[in-house]
Amino acid sequence: MAKSMADGFEEPRRRGGVLGGTAWRVGRVAGIDIGIDQSWFLIFFLIALSLSTQLAAALPGASPLARWGVALGTSALGFGSIVMHELGHSLVAQSLGVRVRSITLFLFGGVAQLESEPRRPSHEVAIALAGPAVSLSLGLGFGALAGMTSEATLAREAVTWLGRMNLALGLFNLAPGFPLDGGRVLRGVVWAVTGDFARSTRIAAAGGALLAALMMVAGVLVVVAGRDLVGGLWLVFLGWFLLAASRAPGGELELERLLGKVSIAGLLEPVQQATVSGRESVASVLASHVLGHGVRTLYAVDPSGRLLGVASLRELAAVPPEARATTAVADVMVPAARAHSVAVTDSALEGLRRLAEGRVNQLPALDSGRLVGVLTRERLLVLLEAELRLRKAGASAQRKAA
Repeated sequence: MAKSMADGFEEPRRRGGVLGGTAWRVGRVAGIDIGIDQSWFLIFFLIALSLSTQLAAALPGASPLARWGVALGTSALGFGSIVMHELGHSLVAQSLGVRVRSITLFLFGGVAQLESEPRRPSHEVAIALAGPAVSLSLGLGFGALAGMTSEATLAREAVTWLGRMNLALGLFNLAPGFPLDGGRVLRGVVWAVTGDFARSTRIAAAGGALLAALMMVAGVLVVVAGRDLVGGLWLVFLGWFLLAASRAPGGELELERLLGKVSIAGLLEPVQQATVSGRESVASVLASHVLGHGVRTLYAVDPSGRLLGVASLRELAAVPPEARATTAVADVMVPAARAHSVAVTDSALEGLRRLAEGRVNQLPALDSGRLVGVLTRERLLVLLEAELRLRKAGASAQRKAA
């Protein structure tokens, strides 16, 4: 996942947010969904408020309406610059064969979700440097534009702010601590030297933890010595977030060791009671499948077993009672092309990721489009618990032998 600090089902165009809330899809660029996390609205307003205050101090003669208009527009352009930063990462990643799920704006800027880690150290470095290169280029461009006039105007103040903001964004992201872009560059360099991806990840994460600690200490000093409560607390909060993010790779590597080589083929549950024909009526399905067997999700299949779509009990129950006899499951279900699913050849780790991405408890498992079973979160958690017990027992035995 490429991050910039400071920097399923499509309906209703929402998904899990970066901070655990809700994100709304607002557009699509080069095949990449652009979303806004609910936390973004707070920072957008705070930046606009700060800009309006700065403009009032620089140009006291400007009308409040003009100041706020420029402040809101400049804040929007600032976040547009962050999207450009993330697109820099994303387009380079796609050119190197790494698919990009989405770009989401949130409280601390933006994040591009990559479907997998880069395959080579050179790819890691290239993807990481692309974002800061875009930001620094934008910063220099806005700076040059601001330098074309010496007259103090709202437009010049806005362009100057955008130039400084992009330069700061680019330089900050080059700090050598994961998950910042500089931390990814560090990981790529160590990976190239040692040939050990896990070790390079731990080193880059340690750099991120050190940087986070320094930021939090600096924040406390700003509050105590500088008497800047807001600025100091913001540094502490940002450092805390960076610290939490720097710890994530360790957990991901542990999950990969435990689940990365386990196939989901042996974890699937049967789906006979949960399959229906898309032509069946909602009334008959509710009676025979859901009420009879406690099934919560139904899978519509054709005679060959190919998945046509997915319908939940909630979606079926939402059909008015008087219309259920004449409404087919196909009219209610989410088509297979838009439904979250896993391939029978996927690993348990990939299955866990897809469950988390879809924010669901079960997923249909497909073999060349045919429904062959259901992967549930419960089965994966049982497997993970068993693997952890085995690893703990092995470590205990090694200690006793030593």
